[in-house]
Amino acid sequence: MNVKITKGLGMVAVLYFTANFHAQNTLKDTVQKEQKIEEVVVIGYGSVKKSNLTSAVSTVKSETFDDRPIYNVAQALQGNAAGVNVIQSSGKPGAAIDVKIRGNNSISSSVNPLYVVDGIQTFDISGINPDDITDMTILKDATSAAIYGINGSSGVIIVTTKRGKANKPQLAFNAYWGMSKTVNNIDVLNLDQYKTLMAEINPSYLTTINNPRYEGINTNWRDEVFRTGFDQNYNVNYSFGNEKVRAYTALGYQGIDGIIDPARFDRVSAKMNLDAKITNWLKLTGNFNYINTTLKNTSDNLGTSRGGVILSALNTPSFLPVYGSQLAVRDKDADGNFLDGYKDGQFALNPFQSSWENPVAYQSRKNETQTQRFMSNLGLEVNLLKNLVWKPTVSFDLIDVTNDQFTDGYQTSYGRQQKGIGGKYLSTYQDLNVENTLTYTIKSGVHDLALLGGNQIHEKRNSWNNFEGNNFPEETTFFDYNTVIDNKRETLVKENLRELSFFGRALYTYDNKYTIMGVFRYNGSSALAPGNKWGFFPGVSGAWTVSNEDFLADNKILSELKIRGGWGQSGNASGIPPYSHFNLERLTRVGPDGIWYTNQWDSSDLGWEVTSDANIGIDFGFLNNRIKLTADAYKRKTKNLIVPIAMGSLGNILKNVGDMENQGLELGLNTQNFKGEKFSWNTNFNISFTKNQVTSLKYQPNIDKAYIETVGANLVRFTPGQPISSFYGYQVSHVDSQTGDLVYKDLNGNGIFDPNDRTFIGNPNPDFTFGLTNNFSYKNWYLDVLVTGSYGGEIYNASRFDLEMMNDFKNQSTAVLNRWTTPGEITNTPKANSATAQYVSDRFVEDGSFIRIKSATLGYNFTTPFKGVSKINLYVTGQNLLTWTDYTGFDPEVNAFSNTNGVSGVDYGTYPQVRTFIFGLKANF
Repeated sequence: MNVKITKGLGMVAVLYFTANFHAQNTLKDTVQKEQKIEEVVVIGYGSVKKSNLTSAVSTVKSETFDDRPIYNVAQALQGNAAGVNVIQSSGKPGAAIDVKIRGNNSISSSVNPLYVVDGIQTFDISGINPDDITDMTILKDATSAAIYGINGSSGVIIVTTKRGKANKPQLAFNAYWGMSKTVNNIDVLNLDQYKTLMAEINPSYLTTINNPRYEGINTNWRDEVFRTGFDQNYNVNYSFGNEKVRAYTALGYQGIDGIIDPARFDRVSAKMNLDAKITNWLKLTGNFNYINTTLKNTSDNLGTSRGGVILSALNTPSFLPVYGSQLAVRDKDADGNFLDGYKDGQFALNPFQSSWENPVAYQSRKNETQTQRFMSNLGLEVNLLKNLVWKPTVSFDLIDVTNDQFTDGYQTSYGRQQKGIGGKYLSTYQDLNVENTLTYTIKSGVHDLALLGGNQIHEKRNSWNNFEGNNFPEETTFFDYNTVIDNKRETLVKENLRELSFFGRALYTYDNKYTIMGVFRYNGSSALAPGNKWGFFPGVSGAWTVSNEDFLADNKILSELKIRGGWGQSGNASGIPPYSHFNLERLTRVGPDGIWYTNQWDSSDLGWEVTSDANIGIDFGFLNNRIKLTADAYKRKTKNLIVPIAMGSLGNILKNVGDMENQGLELGLNTQNFKGEKFSWNTNFNISFTKNQVTSLKYQPNIDKAYIETVGANLVRFTPGQPISSFYGYQVSHVDSQTGDLVYKDLNGNGIFDPNDRTFIGNPNPDFTFGLTNNFSYKNWYLDVLVTGSYGGEIYNASRFDLEMMNDFKNQSTAVLNRWTTPGEITNTPKANSATAQYVSDRFVEDGSFIRIKSATLGYNFTTPFKGVSKINLYVTGQNLLTWTDYTGFDPEVNAFSNTNGVSGVDYGTYPQVRTFIFGLKANF
């Protein structure tokens, strides 16, 4: 274990174990004063007493994240729930958040959890306002998630938002303001060091660099690109009602300026939750959400040659200016006009390769996405008979997305070559759900029975209308399809997906000691082939509440002991095209005519991915549950993995090709360390251990992903017996002290260096992840600290391809100062321009372990400060305050291929994480 991580783990151990110092005496003094409150946990299509819970379920309350500057609800889960791994793969405002529950259980299908927001089912919660949320319940195993069928195979997160209360009107206002800076830096060569390196790579480069036109120029590209970010957030909500009608209304705005222009995220949200008791036997529930977001994108996760701003800021040579007008010497004709062709506002050309713009030029490219979303559902609760309730609901989710991309024909070299180039991409997603459930309950005190039956009709209608072209009239500053002169292209795609399902659940408890639950879902999907469209997914679980037995009734120490176990199945066909089993041809309109081409080949036997999940758990409570421990062990096997198979010149075809397996252990420990009249201290700790591997593949021995253009190879290989997303390449032996070349290990023993010497060189899956929260309060002051961490996962630092290859004119990191230069020199960095250095190898595999103070909040509550105000809260929060890691990149929490299913742990010019400080105000009236 490295030194930094050891120190960090030591700090965590001190924080946690000190939390229990003197706790036992304090708990004994107050144990008799506590009253046991029966907690209710939300599960699929209903709720259950926590004491009767048979499955693996975690709950995250809003208090754990409502003082943090987060733009995505998924960020609130990080470090707060065992078995939930949250990766913010980019620090860019509005960037997607990668959430996995109990690891990755697919290679190509979607592994995003299903979110159920007030009954509305969705895989996208990117625009939901965190300020509206009350709590989130995570259904982790198949016995709890199987009732959602096709949509629940990767876990379910039930999001509950705020609602009005009868005869308790309240107006609340929340706001915060903050600033952000980069957390880490990567040092690059100064101008003199760069010139020395260029002389070794290609002496002709020095002739260009020493041209008098560049005299006196020494641009600090980091200063040109990076800036201070700014956060602001305003929310106002009003809840009111009486015994008949209750309502919650809210309006919010969030704006984030990123640390790299033009990155910016804006969100306006409006919400209304309505509850109405129409008669004694009829209730109406309505949930209505409007979300408008604007995302201005900075290109990252790309190399310098592909327009990646991050890497370009690091390896653009400092002898180049930002603008052509900054050149020290500019030739003029007899009339005084510049001969070099530059005009005001045009970015300077890279003299080595004009298509490689400087990072400020890349920032000038417009890529803006505006999303309007309307989420709603309307439901009835009808008491047909005593204990028999019918709940019909209709949910509708409409998303309109407009993406504008444009590079003008004036400022950049590429833009001038194309005379302006761009596109407008219009997308519409419509999601309609109609559900009916019948619930019958019997509660006798000894025999408790709850029966649920229901059906769901689900339809998705999606469409994409894309317009592209280049060559625009001069002075055009935005994309206008009507003015396109060359390569005018329009593409229209429409698709429709339908699902029908029937589901049920029976939950029986005897004498509040023994509980058994059975669930099933019979699911059909139009995406799958005839004969394979339908799948049956059952689940059964049970629990024994040992602490309710007579022999433990008088136990003063053990207040709760429950043993749980279950098995279930769920299906997955999400993330694949709706017409996956058809042979499809597509018409692309180019000018007045069109071109037909085949873009998908038929797969007549395409069927479900099926995940079988076994879980066993135990819950302990001590001293009237002042100390609570939960442990869960699980094993998940996924069969019939859906993967695209290469068919040569015919393209790809989707097939069920293999199996994979996940297994792990989750521990959660909550303690009330001290509870007095003035001071209290609570600690929450969770840790998750996960292992996975591909167990079999058909049709092809391997699946390769994560292609890096710089070296012309894939980084990741899936093959039986290996962990998911394993890195694949060569193993470095040493640097030849006489030649300066890299020498690789001859693993196949044939005496030569060839592709058969490649092997698995790294595993991005961590051995464990953890979260530790300490909550302190003294009188009106409070302090909350969240520490998160990951250990054992490796990162492929592909950014170092651009920063340490030393094979062209790009500036390099200071790591190359250790390069080989003289025969007999011993070093682990090869010589400049070494042909043997340009391969995927373990040279760039790094330890991605880290411990981070994710957030710390210090606040003060003013109670009854003046008439009409019930509470005012002022607080200061710091996020990403301190990180212990040996990773040499910007941040170890990274994944450049977050949009590629099954790939993780690759850093390739990723927008860095930021350290943010905010000042916040909350007021209740």
